[in-house]
Amino acid sequence: MKKTLTINISGTIFHIDEDAYEKLQDYLQKLNNHYGSSSEGREIIADIELRIAEIFNESLRGSQVVTIAMVNDVITTMGTPEDIFEEDGEYTEKTTSEPYTQKIRRRLYRDPDHRILGGVTSGLANYLGIDIVIMRLIFLVLVFVYGVGILPYIILWIVVPKARTTSQKLEMHGKKVNISNIEDTIKEEYQEVKDSFNDLRNKHGRTTQDGIDKVINFLGVTIRLILKVFVIILGIGLLIGGISSLIAFVFGISFTPMYFFGDITSELFLSGNKLIMFAAGISIVAVIPILMIIFAGLKMLFNFKTNNRAIGLTALFIWILGLIFIIIISINQGLSYKYGITTPTVTNTLKHTPGDTIYLKTIDNVNFDTRVNNIRLKSIQVVVKDDDEIIIGKPDLNIIKSSSDNTEMCIRRSARGASRKIAREFAYNIDYHWIQNDSLIHFNQFFNLTDDDKWQDQEIDLTLKVPVGKIIFIDQSMRNILKHADNVDGIWEYDMLNKYWLMTENGLKEVVKK
Repeated sequence: MKKTLTINISGTIFHIDEDAYEKLQDYLQKLNNHYGSSSEGREIIADIELRIAEIFNESLRGSQVVTIAMVNDVITTMGTPEDIFEEDGEYTEKTTSEPYTQKIRRRLYRDPDHRILGGVTSGLANYLGIDIVIMRLIFLVLVFVYGVGILPYIILWIVVPKARTTSQKLEMHGKKVNISNIEDTIKEEYQEVKDSFNDLRNKHGRTTQDGIDKVINFLGVTIRLILKVFVIILGIGLLIGGISSLIAFVFGISFTPMYFFGDITSELFLSGNKLIMFAAGISIVAVIPILMIIFAGLKMLFNFKTNNRAIGLTALFIWILGLIFIIIISINQGLSYKYGITTPTVTNTLKHTPGDTIYLKTIDNVNFDTRVNNIRLKSIQVVVKDDDEIIIGKPDLNIIKSSSDNTEMCIRRSARGASRKIAREFAYNIDYHWIQNDSLIHFNQFFNLTDDDKWQDQEIDLTLKVPVGKIIFIDQSMRNILKHADNVDGIWEYDMLNKYWLMTENGLKEVVKK
């Protein structure tokens, strides 16, 4: 059984064994005696204690009490007082041990010492080991040339922590966090401040020192005020922009002509779980950045405390998950159109008519109530009939010269699918009819798909072969399905309606029939 004590190191409470406490106290006492009570020394001691607390927290996972072994690990990591003092010239004896040269992994922090806004680019430059100017130029190119960079900068500003302590600054530069490096860093900071002040004082003379202090204080207050106003304005802008974007997105998917997740998507492409996953993915990818912009605006305005890293990483994970949903469904949907198939042509010989004229007309075989959103994919569209949404398509009719004395109707179907077999099934599922009544041929204006079929690029091609010497009359109703008709005068198909045409060796020629 050991006696334990409770101690406070850098604001963190620890339970420690008595022997460990004595060794740690002796270690810290030697450091205090060495660095003295100056402001520089106090800051060094404070950073050392903060690093010791971090090491204890890492070591106490699954344990409750700091042991002598943990204290020894701290001393090994931070360095013994003798080693530190020897470097400062207080000891003349040299040790034979080689310096510790293990490469330390850099950690990503925002650099507050070289920042313009949030220290993101300078932190990335330190992490990647490149010049800060180059990193800033990269961000400027992303912003002004490619139109991106602002949102990643804001996200990194929120997610990446600032290097506040000396230990974090050393980790940011990939240096080992020990007493020697902590001391060097703080001394360098103090020296930079001292040199800057001496340069300013030497330039203007001691007689102007009070005036300089006042000017510096005034400039400091002014800059801080300007920055606060800028942050407030930026926060308001982000908040207004984020809320406006969120409202626009919600209203957009609810009231735009496409009804994004509704009629067109569900009727023509997706259904069931695929539709739910795709809708969820689109919503997540669009909404998460908007919510992060709103969060950044609120953070700038009210400066409330949050775990920015946890929030940012969670948002990034959810956003990537939504993107994965979209990619999976898109790839799966794209593969369903991989193979295209065209069925063999079916040729029907028309019955001989008593006269020399064939009349071509269409009948409205669907008689739908309304179109859904008036959007078409090639020949396919969604319509409403008796409150039911159905998919219909428009056939294409070509009129050419027959190579025989017979009038022939040729039909060819085509579709796409995940395999040739599936594509063939989709093609044969197309429901289309035409009928001959003596000299009158009635064409259905539309073809239908089965209830379970979606859009698979289904098409119907009709070819009417007319023998030489035969006359055809093209009714006005043929406007919707007539695609091409060979004629000697090169007349547009729409101008051939409601007229008589004689098939010649060179094609159709308009005739006036009495």
